[in-house]
Amino acid sequence: MSTKQEKARAEKLARQLAPASPAAWHAWFDGSAHPNPGRIGIGVLLSGPGGERVEISRRAGSGTSGDAEYLALIAALEKAVELKVPELLVYGDSQVVVQDVLVSPAAGAKALEEHRARVGQLMAALAQVHVRWVPRHRNGDADRLSQQAIREGSA
Repeated sequence: MSTKQEKARAEKLARQLAPASPAAWHAWFDGSAHPNPGRIGIGVLLSGPGGERVEISRRAGSGTSGDAEYLALIAALEKAVELKVPELLVYGDSQVVVQDVLVSPAAGAKALEEHRARVGQLMAALAQVHVRWVPRHRNGDADRLSQQAIREGSA
């Protein structure tokens, strides 16, 4: 990696880790595949600074757990773009997806390239996006919504 690439990566990580403003929206995402690979359910919770709350719980076809996690992140970003959210702090418990988004695209998993590209497009459509990993126990609402989508078979 060149010095220029290293500097760009360091700047990107610094922006990701910067504290969000009080006006920021927060989003939690989770995806489930039953079995793995199998049916995908996604869950998203968006919370606005004025008490707004948007829940997404739906089936998203079939694939692996990596696909499920990425599709949940994509759903969160699509809704944020639709709502014209000025700043978004996104939390997910998938270390694979969070690291894949934070690391330079060339270093990410090949199987997730299409999802990563879509996430990049959506993030570019928002003024500020911060992506953070959280432990599973701090992602309960999104997990509940993704499991609910699998159980209820909602489309």
